[in-house]
Amino acid sequence: MSFVTCVLCVLVLTISGTSDAASAQFVMPEPSVTIEQRDLVKYFPDKLIELETDEGKILTLFSPYMSASKRGVAIILPGAGQGPLSVHGLSYLSQALTDDGFDTYAVQTPHLNWQADLLQVDPITTQNEEAAEADYTGPWSEPMLNDYKEQLLASFDVLYNQLQMTNQEQLVVIAHGVSAGVFSEYLASLPNIRIDAFVTVSAQLPNTKRNKHLPAVLSLVSPPLLDIIYSQDTQSILDNAKQRIRWVKRNNKYDYRQRELFGISTEPRQHQRLRKELDGFLRQL
Repeated sequence: MSFVTCVLCVLVLTISGTSDAASAQFVMPEPSVTIEQRDLVKYFPDKLIELETDEGKILTLFSPYMSASKRGVAIILPGAGQGPLSVHGLSYLSQALTDDGFDTYAVQTPHLNWQADLLQVDPITTQNEEAAEADYTGPWSEPMLNDYKEQLLASFDVLYNQLQMTNQEQLVVIAHGVSAGVFSEYLASLPNIRIDAFVTVSAQLPNTKRNKHLPAVLSLVSPPLLDIIYSQDTQSILDNAKQRIRWVKRNNKYDYRQRELFGISTEPRQHQRLRKELDGFLRQL
């Protein structure tokens, strides 16, 4: 009798727990940008600059130049989903370039809005599902990519307008991944800003239609361009890099340099090689 009672108690508790779990409301997870901001405030309170944009607050990690003379300013744009302490060589550059005479500003990347196109896409019915699959453009839709680009440029514009530089100092923008791709599109539109050099690291656009045009876009960028790729990058990036050589020749962009680093972008030795390539490129300008 006691055994049956125990079994019934277990069943009642299980059903009760299931009912409570089913009735629990879904709680949206905290944005990764907010979590990252708390960590930055905790560990780097004296190095942070707060940028106020229409989309909200973005933090920038600032490091002053440490050499005898100042050469310029380097604005660092990590890739999507990365922070100012990106392991793909940008965190290393934010400190190493200070020894080379640059103030560095590592900008926090925007929050990824995966629902940017919900209000712009009609519901897919069973009749047009096959057509929708045929129109697949990659992991990022056009509205999502445009939203990321708009937020990134808003942060850049606020920071750019705060800079105080002399005519002798260089302004360098270093961007990685998706940030490099969307910022290339921005520079190709010939904005009225002064940038002395642009450095891309594993530049890409996670949208097949837009990424297809990236080689042509890079050939239209007005500042001198150093295009860094890694031998361990995705095949899409490596194939795209081959097309860039053809386009820069077609459009006569003589200040374009492409360098391939043989390794992965998180290796310390590759970080040093990245710094060496960047420093040599800037000294030739």
